[in-house]
Amino acid sequence: MPREDLESVSGSGGAGEPGVDAGGAKGALYQVIRQEILAGNPPPGGALQEVALSSRHGVSRAPVRDALLRLEADGLVERGPRGAVVRVRTPDEIFDIYQVRIALEAEAVESAIRHATELDFARLALVHENAVAETDPARARQLHARWHRVLAAASRNDTICEVLERLNSQLATYETRSLAEPGNLTHSHDEHLQIIDAMGARDVVTARDLITRHLQRTRDVRVRALLYVEDESGVGSHLAD
Repeated sequence: MPREDLESVSGSGGAGEPGVDAGGAKGALYQVIRQEILAGNPPPGGALQEVALSSRHGVSRAPVRDALLRLEADGLVERGPRGAVVRVRTPDEIFDIYQVRIALEAEAVESAIRHATELDFARLALVHENAVAETDPARARQLHARWHRVLAAASRNDTICEVLERLNSQLATYETRSLAEPGNLTHSHDEHLQIIDAMGARDVVTARDLITRHLQRTRDVRVRALLYVEDESGVGSHLAD
């Protein structure tokens, strides 16, 4: 898996991000459709029609079908009665995904403390500084997500990076409303700085506790936002006991 270099961490990411195969025409189409889904186009439940996608991207239906199969394996697409749609996640599913993410990121933090270099810490600090300085909320959210990818890469554990990339993709389609909650990004910036400080001090216990509490808070924000959407639409839901 490619490692982030210091110059790249302030970029927007894309084909070189962990977990994304952009090799060849099929890989490129998969990447394009994947990024459209992660950007909310279409939103969860939205149709992914092979004919429309092949026309828009100037390809036959066969590579579109292959891309949709890969996205289904990623957990981003599901098959409905009328064909492929962007997968809809319930609040319970979002909660469960976060439980796994929390456990893995805590392991990533500990591994990073044991294996990361000063350059790795500089990368984390640079992305954090760029996120704090960013005035566009959408761009700030991208940098927030990028900070977590840089942290995972610092763990030197490719399996953790790959699984986290998959989990975070499944969460990304629910990001806009939840991370737009007033004060959420400011809280995240503060929490990221505390985590950086604890990692720089090589304090495993504190760093694991901080990343756990940070992700528990963002989990609750995201689930709360999804429950609000369901209440607006008249669909009831609850978290599992």
